[in-house]
Amino acid sequence: MTTKSGVTQKIPYPENSSFWYGSFSAVWVYHAVPIALLNHILAAESPSLKAFEFSDLSNDGEPMGLVNINFMTYSSDSGVNDPQAYADILKPIHFNDPPPASLGIEPTHECELNIVSYSNARENMVPQGLTSSEFILGRDHTKTLGNYRLWVPCDDRIAVYWGMHNFGENKVMTHPFVYTNPALNNPGATSWDFTIPAPIEQSDAKSLFGLKVADLDHMSGVVPGDQSEIIDLSLIPHKATNPSSQRLVASRRNIFGQFKCLVLSADVPIPDFTIEIGSADHPMVAALMTMFGGSGTYTPVGLMTYRSPPVISESSLYYVDL
Repeated sequence: MTTKSGVTQKIPYPENSSFWYGSFSAVWVYHAVPIALLNHILAAESPSLKAFEFSDLSNDGEPMGLVNINFMTYSSDSGVNDPQAYADILKPIHFNDPPPASLGIEPTHECELNIVSYSNARENMVPQGLTSSEFILGRDHTKTLGNYRLWVPCDDRIAVYWGMHNFGENKVMTHPFVYTNPALNNPGATSWDFTIPAPIEQSDAKSLFGLKVADLDHMSGVVPGDQSEIIDLSLIPHKATNPSSQRLVASRRNIFGQFKCLVLSADVPIPDFTIEIGSADHPMVAALMTMFGGSGTYTPVGLMTYRSPPVISESSLYYVDL
């Protein structure tokens, strides 16, 4: 798209508004993967992408980059409650379908499989020498590094549809997520324990993967981080349209609060996480197998969590008939 002056527009869809979260809780689990492998995966996505090499992660001289699994639970308020949305709640949704009905207050669970990447066009701007800990704590002040969303399974059809259309996300609708996570109303939970089920068209007896990682609220050595704004990378037009080519795009996710982080420079060891790669017939399963080498226990190079604060609380009961 060009203006009358011939200047290329920097916003692909100028009419699209920002997306506003009403509540947000998330965990990011960072894992070191060889740069050569990540760049091989990215080359199949776009020639514009390259994985970032972190200076502190070299393994016997082999350059390493970062993959992160970002599990999110959030809500949003569309301002419209359409009863049809309740009848449609488990129906598959695809790119070419009409816009789905809204639930009003939209509960959403999704999980990004990300590669920390940058655009080849900005290679001269990236912060060479940055460590993984510095990145997790938010010290990429160039904001040239971003999370390329390789896959984004999600159990909310509205979020799947608009994520594909407004942000170019490689999103797939699944059966409802299964999880037990830390929350103020779930005080006994001490870990993030979630299973990402199969796509909605497949049997819900299968899964894409499951992951369990310690809750940072119950650990020492946790430090505050300020990674906002988070750069999210995608491709447009969406590949569901069978385009002859796709262009690399980014959006900036501003999270209005403090992250809790555990990084390699902390005084205590980072706890292992357990991943169980599922048997669903989906390319994300193959990608996880390639990156992790199979199910098992791994040591991350960093963890990060965020939970938006409550805005109202109601006290427990007390007797007034005494």
